[in-house]
Amino acid sequence: MNRNISNSIIYNVYPTSFYDSNGDGIGDLKGITQKLDYIKQFADIVWVNPVYKSPFRDGGYDVQDYYQIDEKFGTMEDVEALTHEAHARGMKVLFDLVVGHTSDQHQWFLESQKAEPNEYSDYYVWNDDVFGWCPYKHMTGTCERNGNYLINFFSFQPSLNFGFAKKTQSWQHLYDEEPCCKLHDIVIDIIKFYMKKGIDGFRVDLANSIVKDDVDGEYSCRVWRKIFGKVREEYPEAIFVSEWGQPKFAVPKGTFDIDFITHCYFEGYNLLLRQEAGTNVLKNDGHSYFRKEGQGECNTFFDYFLENLAAVQGSGYISVVSGNHDLPRVSMGRTQEELKTVFAFLLALPTVPLIYYGDEIGMPYSNLKTKDGGYCRTGARTPMQWNDGKNAGFSQTDGETYLPIHENYTEVNSEAQAKDPKSLLNGVKDLVEAKRAYLGDFTPDAAFQLVQTGYPVVFTRKENGKTFFCAVNPSDRTYEIDVPANGKVLLSENVTLEGGKAQMGGVSYLWMLA
Repeated sequence: MNRNISNSIIYNVYPTSFYDSNGDGIGDLKGITQKLDYIKQFADIVWVNPVYKSPFRDGGYDVQDYYQIDEKFGTMEDVEALTHEAHARGMKVLFDLVVGHTSDQHQWFLESQKAEPNEYSDYYVWNDDVFGWCPYKHMTGTCERNGNYLINFFSFQPSLNFGFAKKTQSWQHLYDEEPCCKLHDIVIDIIKFYMKKGIDGFRVDLANSIVKDDVDGEYSCRVWRKIFGKVREEYPEAIFVSEWGQPKFAVPKGTFDIDFITHCYFEGYNLLLRQEAGTNVLKNDGHSYFRKEGQGECNTFFDYFLENLAAVQGSGYISVVSGNHDLPRVSMGRTQEELKTVFAFLLALPTVPLIYYGDEIGMPYSNLKTKDGGYCRTGARTPMQWNDGKNAGFSQTDGETYLPIHENYTEVNSEAQAKDPKSLLNGVKDLVEAKRAYLGDFTPDAAFQLVQTGYPVVFTRKENGKTFFCAVNPSDRTYEIDVPANGKVLLSENVTLEGGKAQMGGVSYLWMLA
């Protein structure tokens, strides 16, 4: 268990859109390095979406070469400079580990699809006849080889062969058979290659689905335990974060340090933040808890959260995110005041929270045509709005930026909000500073008690003889609640205290220490 990250915050950077250092209209590694001081205000772990060589048909999640940095992002020397500067600031850098599939332009696949057997033939999952029945998502009739290859998502993302939980077809391999074990060694080599460059760990894409027909992820967990165990022999502090959505499996069984609770696998997160139509990649429709209309509920979230929190105790941590590259912006339909309550909640939970770049200023979602396989996700990947100058301060290019900059950048940008003490940016900064100063005494393993749900939600965290008290009212209604009589107010918004009572005005929050 990596306790060095127990009070960390993660900041997710989409590299093409964060900061362009060379004026070509595309963000890059040097740009991230130049903005580390900005990121440090909010987080101490930076997760960077894929920067490997790629055709970029799925935002870089179609890797063509794991050992090369795509030239639009920079060089391997830029990776080393980024990690060096991050470490000098006490920060850590995570890369994205995308090994469930590759691009169909990867040299491994170009060899694997050949008619004649070769050393790469078993790197991917193939059946043995293009006309044969195949119950899995696959592509057929596109290769020399007489067979269909399985895909994980898009047609150009062939599945690497981590095998099956059970063998039911002659062409399948079990997860622990030799061809699959060969891939385990390759993944270990990729991880160590970047650890030597200073990378501190990885967010693992599609972590639960590498072994096929693995109902509860048991066999995928066995593979990750093996891989991480080998890596940690040399790098004991390596950090591994899973895109899984089920911490109760990923953390204790897969030995991941952190697992995300997001929109996948359980509806609780969506009922908190992303239930309205258009606010999710999923086809939802309804009411979120975090809306001033106050028609949502948070019990579903907490039922799942508490089950998983108990399961990860002593093994690792949960992360609940503000957003990521796969989701529309959390700002959709919310005012800055409403967004403050979202962050007051996320940053108070016993988790390692994640902030998606730009969410700290309420960056908007743009309705854009798909680019790089983004589809409805594209509008959440627009350039960071740094100031009201040329290209919102993202790039000095006279041409087009990677994606169009939202027209509201003159009003919504980090420079303007830094000057406004009541802005969302400064509200998030205040919460982060209080979390670092006071919640540093409360690890995610601290005793957590849910006092009440509904509106407002109230909970406590207790450790080392201290109690942290949090109340959040996203609705526009006023409520009276009991609070610690001698509690110290750390932060509050639209709250009036009198004796042991608090009037929680509409769209309000309260952090106290007792």
